[in-house]
Parts: sequence; structure tokens; C-alpha cells
Amino acid sequence: MEDSRLEILADEVAGAPTFFREHVQFLDLLDKVVKSAGDSTSWTSERAPADEQRMMRELSITLELYQERPTCLDPYLERIVGQLMTVVQEYVYAYHDSTAESTCKDTSDTDTMSVELNRLSGVFDFLYTLCKVRGYKVIMRFFPHGVADVEPVFVTLWMHTSRLAESSWTTRYILLIWLSLLAMIPFDMESIDSGNRGLPILSIDGSPMVQQATVASDSLIDRWVELGKLYLRRPACEMEGAAVMLSRLLSRKDTASSKQPAFIEWAISEICDAIGKNSDDSTSDAVGKEGMSIANVLRVNGVLRVLCHLFVAMDSAYALRRQMPLLIELFGSDAFEQHSLTRKLITKATQRLALLNLPPVSATSIARNSVRKSAKANLGGALGQGSQASDDNASTINDECEANGTEVSEEVETFIGILLQKLQDKDTIVRWSAAKGIGRVTERLPRALAQEIVFAVADVLKEHALDDPSDGRPIDISMTSEFAWHGALLALAELSRKGLLMSQALSTIVPWVVRGLTYEIQRGDYSVGSNVRDAACYVMWSFARMPNPESRRVFGKMSLQMSTTLISVAVFDRESNVRRAASAAFQEHVGRHSTFPHGISVLQLADFFSVGNMRNAFVVASRKIAEYDEYREPLLHHLCTGTIYHWESRTRELAAAALRELAPLAAKYVIENLLPQIVANTTSPFLAVRHGAIVATGVIAEVLAADLKELDRSSKLVLSVADNIPLRYLEDFGSSMTLDAIAQYMGCLSRAKWDIGGNERQQKYFEYFVQAFTACKEVDGIVSNFSAFVGTYGISAEQHQQMVSKYITVETSGSSRENFVLALSALKGRDVFEVLCKLVVEGIKVEIRRNASAAL
Repeated sequence: MEDSRLEILADEVAGAPTFFREHVQFLDLLDKVVKSAGDSTSWTSERAPADEQRMMRELSITLELYQERPTCLDPYLERIVGQLMTVVQEYVYAYHDSTAESTCKDTSDTDTMSVELNRLSGVFDFLYTLCKVRGYKVIMRFFPHGVADVEPVFVTLWMHTSRLAESSWTTRYILLIWLSLLAMIPFDMESIDSGNRGLPILSIDGSPMVQQATVASDSLIDRWVELGKLYLRRPACEMEGAAVMLSRLLSRKDTASSKQPAFIEWAISEICDAIGKNSDDSTSDAVGKEGMSIANVLRVNGVLRVLCHLFVAMDSAYALRRQMPLLIELFGSDAFEQHSLTRKLITKATQRLALLNLPPVSATSIARNSVRKSAKANLGGALGQGSQASDDNASTINDECEANGTEVSEEVETFIGILLQKLQDKDTIVRWSAAKGIGRVTERLPRALAQEIVFAVADVLKEHALDDPSDGRPIDISMTSEFAWHGALLALAELSRKGLLMSQALSTIVPWVVRGLTYEIQRGDYSVGSNVRDAACYVMWSFARMPNPESRRVFGKMSLQMSTTLISVAVFDRESNVRRAASAAFQEHVGRHSTFPHGISVLQLADFFSVGNMRNAFVVASRKIAEYDEYREPLLHHLCTGTIYHWESRTRELAAAALRELAPLAAKYVIENLLPQIVANTTSPFLAVRHGAIVATGVIAEVLAADLKELDRSSKLVLSVADNIPLRYLEDFGSSMTLDAIAQYMGCLSRAKWDIGGNERQQKYFEYFVQAFTACKEVDGIVSNFSAFVGTYGISAEQHQQMVSKYITVETSGSSRENFVLALSALKGRDVFEVLCKLVVEGIKVEIRRNASAAL
């Protein structure tokens, strides 16, 4: 199996596997495991045999190779899970029988059981791996679910809980999700309750997460609920398993009216107790600045998980009428601000409560909505001629709400306000949950109110923005919050996918989304905004899938702006995921609307794989796309107004390489529209802007030398760069980067044979090179530019003597003398040769000897 695993890994380098390649060896090994684990005579042992443990580890390692493509396992899941669960089922029955015998002999002695607690822990570990790779909802389908399984599984979990320190958490997790499946059997629980007596009281000492369970009666349902409550305080998977189990148990017809209200009361009291609030008063939260303890956070998270599941299963909010004011107060509280998962669960519960307070939607309306969306996708604008007619066809669910005269309660408005606030949360998981909630709730609202929500989301983008695109000026985002923009864009994408953006709203929203494609704000030595750009690409992708035909007319008017911005992001963004997202959005529009110019041809140049490699996207793909007139100037504008000033030096270098390729294609546009602003930025107080502008000016001066030399004003502009740089920029922090840019600039002038105007400027440029060799650590590029400078403008005898005798001494250059040694490669003469030969032999530092050898 080792060779097969290596083949799988090799496949993953080229692409994810498409089928379960190891199924033969895997199933053979599984048969051996089942045979070993199914031997009931070995269940009295504390642990599985060493061979069985080794085989289980091998099976788990093989499964984890398919974590990125778990569907490859689907054809074999029934056999894999079925064989293992047969063994587990027999073990559970045996464990239940041995427990019954033990309690009959002595109800206080649980150590006389013949079946050991952890004998099949390896099998349960493997089942958990299956759930991790493929998901518990899929794996659970193949679990046994007979009536006879209920009590044995319940008793086994109870006994494992009573010996929590000894049992495995994976065993308890599998038993919990098994019980969640058994909770759905279509029989009255009282009819299958045999009245188990003698089970130990669950009191786990030393664990702050689980306290003693008090059961009001010995009924199976009561014990089941209390057992689930205990696990709601356990971390990670056990909490999730218990939440699913309790939600399904309390949603049954025979428990919904008798057990569910009491559980919801208990859940709300748990939340109030965790934040130090009395559920009977309306005082503010008592949680201090230190926040909730870890134990209380787990209590709240576990309870919220169950409530989220229960709210989905409930038919209406009538059963919550007494608790609703307190729930609104709790969900709007600031007591959970320090815990992102808690805020996410509150957001999810809020949206489900909002849906619960809205009238239910008939299945007929949902089906009609699906059919009409499909028809519009296929027939396009043939279904509607006017703007109003097309918009009216956008969503039939809203139509039904309007036809029925649906009145939205104050509670729903409050919940919508909470969701809009959560769109600006600092954590992505909260914003994403809020965005999905906004989409689902808005779909169920009357049309007028739905449009109010759309504009409220758009207003989140406009908050703190200094300019409005309606004035024809670019949007200034310097004072905006990246969290608010990210959440608002995600919400707009969800609204767009559901066909809730009318044509009037689209005309206002599209310019803001286009601005989001280039959203980036520098924070010190890094920037924020990559998630915003990714979300903007998602909005663009969802625009292409809007079901109302009128949207195509709006997109047709803005197709050039949308297409050029998407392509600019697809080839010039720093993040590979953003480049690929922009390419996917472009592809979706090309395939569905055909309004983007040269769509298919451009898409072939900027597909998923072409834009994946940063250098290929910047230099190769952009050059080929710029051959199309519609994209040439927008690409150059995006490059010269943003990318060349990027905070990362590598991105600026690639931008300069791209500019070298693109500038000759639109020389007049670059010289007249872009060059003046680039030269003005060469004296910018911001280091990244100054560095990028100087390098870009040099590149333009080299590749457009013939055009620039014919224009006196532009020539003077290019040659003024080195003269206008303030002296402080060459001495303070960042001087090495500025000097490196000046060296590149002077190298470009040298290679283009520019007339720099006499010995005075030549001396100044020489001094710049000397400063660069002194200040910079990496000088290979500077040496190359210095060689071009010497070859074009020459070097005086005095300058030659200084390089050979003065600058390579410790007294003059100190630790940078090895840089000057390497720079001697640009000079000629016997004295240079003799000095280098001497340094190769007698150089004190290894760097000096190495550079002298390289210079020779």
C-alpha cells in the first residue's frame, strides 16, 4: 500500500485524484480488521492486538489522502461503514448485556463487566476519520437504525460517560451521532422504554465541564435529554454531536410539546447564567471586561447549537412568544464580543428566529420560483420586455408575501438590524453567516421592504467613503472599514444570487462593487483588503447568474467597465485566489451574457491556470490581452496607478516587468496620461510609492526612448527625476531602497543611450552609484546597471582611481567594501586586474574573495 500512497500523492501534485485508486488493497485490509475486531472472545481484552492497531492506522492514513476529494470514496462507503458498524453493533449489544448482568449482581459495581470499555476504540477512531473526511451526515446514513438498537446504544454511551477519564472521545462522538439517527425512529419512545434501572449517576469529578446530572424520573426520554445536556459543555465534536442528537430528539411529535418548551427555558437560563444575568430582570449584562470563562463559553456555544437546530425544525414562533423579548435582548447583547464562534452561533440563531417569525412559504411557491429561474436562465429576455415586467419576475416568493398582505413584525425588523450590524463584525465566519441570513430573510419579505434591505446593505459600503461615483470622481476608501466592505459585498452576492437586486438598485451598486475589486488599504508594512477583493469577485460572479433578464440591460451598459476591471484584477492582483476568482467571474459573464468584448479569446489567455502563476499572469498573460484595444489602456491605467506602488517589493518588480511589455503597445497614452503623475510620485514621502515611481520612470524611459526624445517637455520630465529627489530620502530610513531604484533608473537611461547633459550630471550619477554600493546589501542588479552606465557615459580617471584604490579599503567603505570589489567588474585596466588578483588571494573576508573572483 505504500507504493499506492506515493502514486496518490504524485497525482495530487498534478491534480486531485478522481477515483479511489487503493480500493482493492484497502478493502482487503478492512476485511482483516473486521475479522480481528469482530472476534467476541477478544472483547475481554483492554486493548486491540498490535496488528489490528497497525492496520487501523494504515487505513486511516489512506483515507486522509482523500480529504480534498472525499466523493471518490462514495461507491465504497456502504461496504466500509456497513462492515464496521456490524461489528460495533454486536459489541454494543454485548456491552449492554454485560452491563445488565453486572447491575443485577451488584448495582454499585461497574468493574465486573466482561466486555472491556475500550476494546474497539480503534474502530471508533477509524469511524471518526471517516466522518472527518466525508462528513458525519453522509456516514450516518449507513448506521443501523432499528428499534432494538436504541437502548443498547444509549446504555453504552451512558456507561462511557460515567467513566469519562477512561473512555475515548471518538467513541462517545460516534455513539452520539448514532443516537441522533435513532432519535428519528417513527415509534413512540415510551413504547420502547424498558425502564433501565441501576444506571450510575453521572458525576464526573475533576472536570469543570460536566457536573452531576439530576434526572426527575427514570424514563428513557428524561435520561436521554439529561445526557445530552452534559455533552453540551464538552468541547469540539462531542458538543456538536450532542446538539444534533438533542435537536432531533426534541423535534419529535411525542416530545415537541412535552419536552421542548422546558428545554428552551433551560437553554435561555444557561445563557443568562453564563453571562451573569438574571433571566427574570432586564438589567444589563454582568460580564466584565475579562469576559466569560472558558467553561461558560462552552456552555453558551453548546446551548446555541441546539437552539439553531431547533429553530429550523419548529413550525412557528408561537411557542417562543414568552421568551422572545429575552432572546432579542440576549442576541443583541455585547457580552459575547470576545468570542467569535459564539457570535457566529448567535448570528445563525438570529436569522433562523427571523425566518420563524415570518409566514411559511408554500412548497408550490418554492417550486414555481425554481422553475421560473431556470426558464429565465435559458430564455433570457424573451420573458419580459419592459423594466418593470422583468423586475416583477425576479422572485415569486416575494410576490406571494405581497399578495397575502404579509405584515412584518417588530421582532423581524429587530433581527434584521442585528444581522446588518453583524455584517461589520471583525471575524469572517460571523460576517459570512450574517450575509447568508440577510439573503434568506430578504427573500421572504414583501418586495418594498426587500428593496429597503438592499439599499441598507449598499449604505454599509458608503459609510465613511469620501466620494460618490455619481459625481464622476473615484471613490476614496482610505477611511472605510475592510470588515464592513467584506460583509456588505458578501450580502450583496447572496441577494444577487436569489434575484433580489432590481435594475434600479443595480445601477447604483455596480460602481461600488467595481471599486471593491481593487480595494486595498495599507497598514504600516502590510495591507488589508484581499478578502474584500475576493468578495467583490464573488458579487461579480453572482451578477452573471441573476435570474431577472432586466439585469442584462444594466450589465450591457456597464460591460466595458466590468470586463476591464475584472481582467486587470485577474492578471495584476497579488493574491492568487483573487486572480482566480476574477477569472471565474469573467468566465461566468462570458458564458451567460456574451456582453464582454472578445470574451472567449481573452478568457483563454486568463483562465484558471494562466493566472495561477504570478509572473505568468503579470508578464505573459497581460501582454497578450493588451493586444485587444478595449483592454490595453485600462490594463496600463491599473498598472501605473496602483500596482507599481504596491507595498510589496516583489509585486512592484513584476509590475515594472509588465510595464516594460505593455508600454510599447500604447506609447502615446503612457506619455501623455500616465508619465506626468508617475514622475510626480518620484518625490513622494511614502517609500513604496517613491520606489515604484522611480523604477517605472526608468522603464518608460528605456522602452519609449525614441518617442520621448522627440518630445522636449517629456524628455526634460524624465531627466529631472534624479535631480529632484530630496537629500533626506538618500540618508534616512529606506535610503537603500531609494538608491536601488535610482540605480535601476540610471541603468535604463544608459541602455537607451539618453543624453544626460554633460559631466556635471555624470558626476552626480556616479556619486549615486557610490552611495548605492555603500547602503545596499544585494548589489548584483546595481553592478549590472553600473556596467551599463560606464559603458555609455564612461568614467573619468579620478573616478577610476577612487574605485580601484579608495573605495575597496576598510578605512573608506568598512563592511560594504565587498560591494565595491564586485563593482570593479565594470571597469577595465591592468590595475583593476592586479587588484582583483590580489584580493582573491589576500582578501580578509570570504565575501571579498568570492566577489573578487566573480569580478575577474
